[in-house]
Amino acid sequence: MPLSLRYMYLILIAVLLGALLPIAGCIPESEAASVDQNKTTMSVNLTYYTEQLPPYNYMENGTLKGISVDILEAVSKKMGKKVTREEINLVPWTEGYQNVLSHNNTILFTTVRIPEREQSFKWVGPIYTYTNVLFARPDSGITIESPEDLKKYRIGVIVDDIAVQQLLNAGVNKSQLVQETNASAIIEKLNNGEIDLWAYPEAAGRYLTEQVTGNSYSFKVVFKLQDLEGYYAFNKNVSDSMVMSFQQALDAIKEEKDSAGISTYYRILGRYIPSIGLAQLNYLTEEWAPFNYQEDGNVTGISVELLESIFKNVGVNRSRADVRIVPLAEGFQIAQNNTSTVLFSIVRTPEREPLYKWAGPFTKASFVLYAPVRSNITISSSEDLNKYRIGVVNASIENDLLANQGVNKSQIVNGQTPEDLLRMLEEGKIDLWATGDLAGRYQMLKTSENPNAYKIVYTLSENDFYYIFSKDVPDAIVSAFEQAIETARNQKDEQGVSDYERIIYRNLGVGCAQQTFTNDAVVKLVNTTAAAVEKNASDTFQRINAGEAPYRDAEDPALYTFVYDENMTIVAHADNVQLVGKNFKGKTDVTGKPFRDEILEGALKNGTGWVDYVYMHPVQTNLYYKTTYYRLTNGSDGKSYIVCSGNYKNCQNQSEVTLTNNTTASPEELVAFVEKAFEYAHENGQEAALREFNNQTGKFVDGDLYIFAYDINGTALALPFQPEVVGTNRWNLTDANGTLVTQDLISTAQSGGGFVRYLYTDPADNFTVKQKLSYVMMVNQSWILGSGIYNPPENSPIVNVGTDPKVREGLKSFVGEAISYANTNGKDAVIAEFNNQNGTFVRDNLYVYASDYNGTALALPYQPELIGKDLSGLQDLYGVNYIRVQIFLAQQGGGFVFYHYYNPAHNMTLEPKMSYVQKVDDTWWLGAGTYIEDLNQTTQQT
Repeated sequence: MPLSLRYMYLILIAVLLGALLPIAGCIPESEAASVDQNKTTMSVNLTYYTEQLPPYNYMENGTLKGISVDILEAVSKKMGKKVTREEINLVPWTEGYQNVLSHNNTILFTTVRIPEREQSFKWVGPIYTYTNVLFARPDSGITIESPEDLKKYRIGVIVDDIAVQQLLNAGVNKSQLVQETNASAIIEKLNNGEIDLWAYPEAAGRYLTEQVTGNSYSFKVVFKLQDLEGYYAFNKNVSDSMVMSFQQALDAIKEEKDSAGISTYYRILGRYIPSIGLAQLNYLTEEWAPFNYQEDGNVTGISVELLESIFKNVGVNRSRADVRIVPLAEGFQIAQNNTSTVLFSIVRTPEREPLYKWAGPFTKASFVLYAPVRSNITISSSEDLNKYRIGVVNASIENDLLANQGVNKSQIVNGQTPEDLLRMLEEGKIDLWATGDLAGRYQMLKTSENPNAYKIVYTLSENDFYYIFSKDVPDAIVSAFEQAIETARNQKDEQGVSDYERIIYRNLGVGCAQQTFTNDAVVKLVNTTAAAVEKNASDTFQRINAGEAPYRDAEDPALYTFVYDENMTIVAHADNVQLVGKNFKGKTDVTGKPFRDEILEGALKNGTGWVDYVYMHPVQTNLYYKTTYYRLTNGSDGKSYIVCSGNYKNCQNQSEVTLTNNTTASPEELVAFVEKAFEYAHENGQEAALREFNNQTGKFVDGDLYIFAYDINGTALALPFQPEVVGTNRWNLTDANGTLVTQDLISTAQSGGGFVRYLYTDPADNFTVKQKLSYVMMVNQSWILGSGIYNPPENSPIVNVGTDPKVREGLKSFVGEAISYANTNGKDAVIAEFNNQNGTFVRDNLYVYASDYNGTALALPYQPELIGKDLSGLQDLYGVNYIRVQIFLAQQGGGFVFYHYYNPAHNMTLEPKMSYVQKVDDTWWLGAGTYIEDLNQTTQQT
């Protein structure tokens, strides 16, 4: 049963307040104390009336249930005569209301107690607190800032409902109210535009809306009325002693507590109110990174972060500190014993299906077989698997997957944890390890001496993951939890990104979806929708928001339409109606790309076009690359709209998305790529730069080049194709040759920047271990960045020069000599000396040059015409703004830079050059460089 989570949160607050506040209408304390609870009885037969108002009183699958129904059952049982559900009459509200006003020995619930009704009934309660809201169609454009705004609209209400009085008290004219005896009629009128607003409790409204329209979010909440308290309302002729007994029994179930310290009253609330029910459950998980695992004493991972998001959105007073890690087999055993337990992350199988209740899926991953690289094991088909001993976690899904592949039980070796199995693989006690691709990689990075010593040799399957609940957890709570997952997916924050998107991006990064329809189908859908908008905009938007065909493909829900107005407000969305009415101008995808602004700019400029970005897939869980086609059109209402639809990218067919082995960069291109990233980091700041570096479709993923980054302690800050590694410390990471890779990268960057050779996995080739040449630079005193190429050329002039310690130290010494001279003789005198082609600091084509921090040239002995000119915009052949790079390097203390410049020894020919720059003081800096071709010629002559 779908419930509104936000509304449930309000209920929790109100219930807590109601439990703490003095109860209106209760008998005096002294009188209550004199009543013997064990002797209270139902002295007369009463007739009970209620209405369809979930989650408080309602009929579902032929059974009457709800908070008020269950509490009545507990109260009457305590009074000695349990009221059965069959004795309760479910009727339209106005019928029950009038019956209890006019017939003796009757009770109506749940009834709001207000001054206007005080003398009409006798009261027992409060039962709970709830709030009436005003619903509107998402495409109505209605906003209510204050009760005064309500006077503009026709409002649907139930006859005799408390909302009528609330609206009249708020100043609404009675002529504005459209009164019906059942909610279904009001829903139909709101849907058809016969009324503008509907006043009703939010949770009940969502429930009934889904029954009528098929979507609980067909309407949006635009205003909330005053909180209300619900009671049992007795006909006036019911004796005071009977009412007193009811009140005392209700008070008793609020006070008495079970062995867990939870009262009967709160147990009942926990069956229906997610904020209370979810707080009463036990939460278990296993060690299975990056989905759920322990790090630094804390439980973390994708599923744990999502669980905390659910707690936050629902209003559950729990956190990751309440999650306990246990062996998976133990978790299954506990969850099967009706212990109010949640266990995660679990793959759904036919064998497990009937044993639990399920919520999800919330993400997916591949299950694979890892083997040591040295073993040279290859798996051509499932028949090969029986040749090897395969390790799996006891009771894990990998056991079933291997059995499905025909693996004999005798070949399967069970362990308790991933760490146990990796140790067995390292020690040769098993040949293969069956695990999740990401989980296995995480464990290797965490505990293996050489994480690159293993490779994936076979893929078993790709599976979705769920949270499972023991069978005693109420369906309403499981359903609310599942809806909370969707809330985490669909509710966007101020940046335009959902909690779910941030969690997946932070832990898994972005993937490529299985493409199930063509881009031509996308264009066709946009054109069809645009034509419909031009003919009848209002009707089309309503049909889109209802998810009707053709605006959402019933067989392939990933093909759907969404529409913006010219202000970038979504007016229709076939996949997520909750976004309708929200403005997304200036908002971004999870990588920080303002793709909607690009859609708007392109539509206004060109009419149609395509935009790439990262977005959730409605069927295949996780984040994927998406390309959207847009078209500007004029609606029948005279307004302009941008009609859109998109396709999720299949990376095998999208060279601009994936890395390829066909575009190997040269060492020169590698250096230029890193220097551009260095400049970007200084101009945009660390946070924005790391966001871009971690974006697999960003400007710093180009062919086989991508930027990585570490802090100086070895913690990974950017690894776009290994997002599970970001945030982990890799100080002791070694390659197959024992090279301390991370330490070498950091020390080289700290020495001024340069090249490092080592072995590393290639993400463009299934993470195969290869020779890698990286170039690194120190961004500031706290972090470094770099990039690399695989299987680099054995002999490269730029690498030879860049790694020659004699050349590097020679440049540093020459620059240091010039700085000492400057500090001794004063700025003006030394600048004159630096500009003298016959001076001390011009030694053939090795000379000192100088600049201020704005890029103004102060010394260039072979180009005096440039003195005093702003050179900050200069770029070399690869587009490197080398003056700005040198300025940033000098400001942070100094470093090496490669670029192309004019060689005075070769008639000012443009040639590759390596320079070292250093700060003189806060007003200027200087540098000196050597031309790489000159050094190579010298080496060859020698």
